[in-house]
Amino acid sequence: MFCPVCESEYEPGITRCPDDGAELVEKLSSPERARDQSEARLIPLHAFGSPAEAEMVADILQKNNVRAVVKAGGADAFAPLLSTTAHGSVVLVDERDLDRAREVYHAFFGEDETPLTGEDEEE
Repeated sequence: MFCPVCESEYEPGITRCPDDGAELVEKLSSPERARDQSEARLIPLHAFGSPAEAEMVADILQKNNVRAVVKAGGADAFAPLLSTTAHGSVVLVDERDLDRAREVYHAFFGEDETPLTGEDEEE
């Protein structure tokens, strides 16, 4: 089941989108939208020195209806477990949400590169 408004996919048995209240449909209305749903492409929004900053930004984006995830900087099998101590993380957003993601980011943080500390990464 899909939401015709936000295009999110839900488990069978759910009839309304919990985010926007729209009635779910069996499939999206146009072939392009159905293809887009299955081929969501994540692109970088912003890189952070601290995984905590990246998680905070992703959470704010998600609460503002932007599809966002955090890619931790660690490259080993334990990276997800140690993401709060690993150095560097990137917030990825669905390319369809990029403009909205930038708008939300700038509304919350202005031009701050590192929202928690307010310092530039070079400092």
